[in-house]
Order: sequence, then C-alpha cells, then structure tokens
Amino acid sequence: MLNSSVVYREAPDLRGSEQALELRVAELSQQLVLAEAQKRELEAELFDARLLHGVSAMLIDEDSVGELYQHLVEAATVIMRSDFGSMQRYDPLRGELQMIANVGLKEEAVAFWQWVYPGRATTCGRALDLGQRVIVPDFEDCDFIAGSDDLAAFRKAGVRSAQSTPLLTRDGRLVGMITTHWTHCHQPPERDLRLLDIVARQAADLIERNTSAEALRNHASRLVEADRYKNEFLATLAHELRNPLAPIQTGLSILRIGKPEQAPRILTMMERQLGHMVRIIDDLLDVSRISRGMVTLKRARIALDAVIHSAIDTSRPLIDAARHQFTVTVPEQAVWLDADLTRLAQIVSNLLNNAAKYTPPGGRIALAVETVGREVLIHVRDTGIGIPAAMLSGIFELFTQVDSGMERSQGGLGVGLALAKQLAEMHDGSIEVASPGEGGGAVFTVRLPMLAEMAPDAAGDGAHATLMPARALRILVVDDNADAAHMLALLLDQLGHASSVVLEAPKAVAAALAFQPDLVFLDLGMPHLNGFDLARDLRAHPALNQACLVALSGWGTEDDRARSRHAGMAHHLTKPVMLDEVTALLTQVAQAA
Repeated sequence: MLNSSVVYREAPDLRGSEQALELRVAELSQQLVLAEAQKRELEAELFDARLLHGVSAMLIDEDSVGELYQHLVEAATVIMRSDFGSMQRYDPLRGELQMIANVGLKEEAVAFWQWVYPGRATTCGRALDLGQRVIVPDFEDCDFIAGSDDLAAFRKAGVRSAQSTPLLTRDGRLVGMITTHWTHCHQPPERDLRLLDIVARQAADLIERNTSAEALRNHASRLVEADRYKNEFLATLAHELRNPLAPIQTGLSILRIGKPEQAPRILTMMERQLGHMVRIIDDLLDVSRISRGMVTLKRARIALDAVIHSAIDTSRPLIDAARHQFTVTVPEQAVWLDADLTRLAQIVSNLLNNAAKYTPPGGRIALAVETVGREVLIHVRDTGIGIPAAMLSGIFELFTQVDSGMERSQGGLGVGLALAKQLAEMHDGSIEVASPGEGGGAVFTVRLPMLAEMAPDAAGDGAHATLMPARALRILVVDDNADAAHMLALLLDQLGHASSVVLEAPKAVAAALAFQPDLVFLDLGMPHLNGFDLARDLRAHPALNQACLVALSGWGTEDDRARSRHAGMAHHLTKPVMLDEVTALLTQVAQAA
C-alpha cells in the first residue's frame, strides 16, 4: 500500500517534467531551424558579397571591355537566379538600345532583339519608354505584350517572364539596360533587386567610362587624320602653286634675255598659268565662304545651254591637252533653270576637270544632259582610273583624292568635288557618283530642279565689249606694292586712259587733289594709312566727291566688301584682277560719267 501511494504522488511530477522537456526540445528545434535559416541567409549574403567583390575585382583587372560586359550579365543572371540575361547600350543618335552581351539566348533571339526602340513590346522597350524598371511576372498576362511579334518570339525562345533595369549614370543619364529572363512565371524578390541595382551601378559606370574613352580615342584619331590631311594638303598646295610658277619664272628669264619673237607665246603661257593659280585660290576661298554660309547665289532665269557652253570653254584646254575624245549631248528643247549661271558652270567645269585629270591621255569623256520629270540630269562620264568602292562614300569630302601618291598624282587639291557638291545643294539639287571600281571609269550625275514653264529663247549676248573705252579716264593708282601699281598703270595706259601712281598712302590725298582723277584704285592693306581710312579722307574733300573709288585687295569676303562700301568705295576687286574685270569696270564708269 505504501508503495502504491508513493507512485501515485510522483506521477504528476514526471508528466510535468516530460512536458517541460518536450517544450524545451521544441524550443531548441525551433532555434535550430532559425539558426539553420540564419546560416543559410548568412551563406547567401556571403556568396552575394563574394560575387559582388568578384565583379568589382574583375572590373579592375579585366582588360577587354567586351568580356567585362559579359561577366556583368553573368553576375546579374546569378543574382536574379534567372535562366537568361542580356545587356544593352543606349545609342543617343538612334534613340534605341543595342544588345552588347547576353547569357543563354540563341543567335536567332539575339538578332531579333539586337535593336530595341522605345515602347516596343518588351520589358526593355517599356523601361526605355518609361525611364524606370519594368517587371512582367507572366508574358501571357501582360497588356502591352499581348498579340505582338515579340510575344511569339518569347514563346519560341522559351521565355515566360522578365525584368529590365535602366542603367543610369550618377547624373541620371541613361546609358543602357540590363535584363534578366525566366522560363517560368516569376516575381523577383526585393532582396535580389537590391543586389541587381549594385551590379547595374557598376555596369552604368563601365559603359560611361568606355563611351568616354571611345569618344577620346575617336577624337584623337580624327585629330591625327586631320593633321595628315593638313600635311598632305599643304604639300599638294605647294606643288600646285609651284607648277604654274615654274613656267612663269622661265618665261620671265627668256624675256629678260631678250627674245622679242618669243613674247606672244610666252605671254599667252603666262596668262594661262596665272589663270590656273587664280582658280586654285578661288576654289579654296569658295569652300571657306560656303562653309561659313557667306556665299549668296545670284539667281536668275538662265538657259542650261549657257551653263554647258561656259563650263566647256573653261575645261576645254585641259581636255585638249590630254588628247581626250570629248562628246556633248544636250536636249533639242531649251531647258531653263532658276540658278546662278557662274556657279552652275563652276559645278560642271569642276566635274569635267576631274574627268580630264583622272583619265589617261587619249581617253573618252562624255557630257550628256537629260530631263526626267521636273529635273534635269547632267552626266559626266569618263574612262579613267575609276573609284574604289571604299572611297565612293567619301569622294566629295574636302581634300580627298582617289590616288594621292606622289608618282601618280593628277594634280589638284581635292577641293573641286567638295565645292561642286556644296554648290549643287545650294541650288536645291544633288550630285552623286558611280564607278565599277579601279580602271572602270566613273560617272558623276548632277540633279537640278527645272523651271516649270519654258521661256522664249533669250536674245544673244551681243558682241564683246571693245577694249577701248567710250572715253579716256583719269585714273589714280594707290598701292604700296610698286610692281603691282606700275603694272596696273601700264595696263591702264595701254587701254587708252591717263594714269598716275602713288606708293605712299599719306601722300594720296594731295596727289588726288592735284590730279583730279575720275577713278581711284585703292589697295586696302597699306601701312601707315589703310585703304578704308584713305577712302574716307578722299571723300572728305568736295573736289573729289565725283571720283569713283575702287578697292583692290586680296581679301574678298562679304564682310570685306561691306567695309569697303561703308568707307565710300563703289567697287571691290580681289587680286589678281583679270583684264576683263578691269575693262568692264572702266566701261561702266566711262558710260556713267
């Protein structure tokens, strides 16, 4: 009995201990589970930390930018636990994203999404449009993707969900996009997205640095190329200017020796070579003026025939010198244009000169004109050395020559075609070139708009003005260059006028008051007193008010001409002044007097 009583009293204590023990076991088990969870979380954070550290170390050590992009996509794919990944760079010129790296995507998918525009039915297209991260857990249940070609491509690639995160620089500028894709429906957790943002920051910094470095490399390359062009241009310019100077110098030597019977031939040669030098300088000045928007076309209703004849007259010596076979084909019906005759003739003559230079002696050059709709097409075809395919796109760039090698140089500065293109565009037209390649010749085509209606045949230009003036003029020449002043005075005397020369500008006013000239040629760049100030001094005397003041200068921009007009000069001639310019001016002044 006693033993039974003892057992009865101890049972409740044992049950309580058992329950406490069970609670303790449960508590320890829960703590163990929490510890395991914490361990796994710590391991995951350690893994992520090591991954991010590896990415950072890789950015420092890796030399290949392409490999860096690839590693960053791989890191993003691991962080997001995704099946595919891609990185795109933003092209500001196109306003689109270009894929530069990917993980797991097939070539077909890469080609399909190589370029993505804003608003395209993809997460990256949507993110580009909105400027923020876009997550689509299920493509089959997305309004902006439903029914699109992109959805069909996603299905084919096995992609069911994706997220796209914009890559922004530290000042908020978009430079790219990083996207991760899953084969199943998926909503990425915030923790993964926070880690992705760290990778995205590194990717944005990398793209920005690479873009800046690439821009610097391109700029340096352009500077090197520009320096090469400059050196080639200066060498070519020296060559082109020495070519005409050499026969001029030789001609002067012959005249100095005293061979009067050779004078007509020598003078013709010197005039031709001087004209060549003037054309070189004029072309350079024209390119500069057009580039700065300082050339104004003198448009008028003109017949295309007049343009063609003027261009042929200019280029004929070069064509004949190379013994080329030259043919011209023009429409029977008159073609009328609203254009600047001189500038259009310059376009055609530049093309003819180019054909003559780059066609071997005895080749064929054809100038043909046709009308198509409301356009006129001017074709210049040659059997010359041809143009390599690689040069066709840059043939109209300044200082470009098909073959600039010293042993095969055809002369010229590589200015003519660039000038022709600019002038054609100023006439609302265009110019293009075609060539089968080296040795195949070339054909240049100028397209210009025609006037809608045809005008009656214009009256003939009439006889050329005679060299002798309607009346003799009294002309004062003021120039500190003694050779230039006396040669001009000699020319004026030969034309039947009375001339006087002043070499020192401060003495010009007194000389003018004594000579009472009808016309005064003023050099602008004189020491002590420039031509502008001298013109004002001359105008200050009532006795000289009727004299026509004409500027002579090597400067001929619109600003220079405007300064001349403001100083009281009626005309502005650029050096060297050609005979026809002088005679035309003198005839005009004589008739007005």
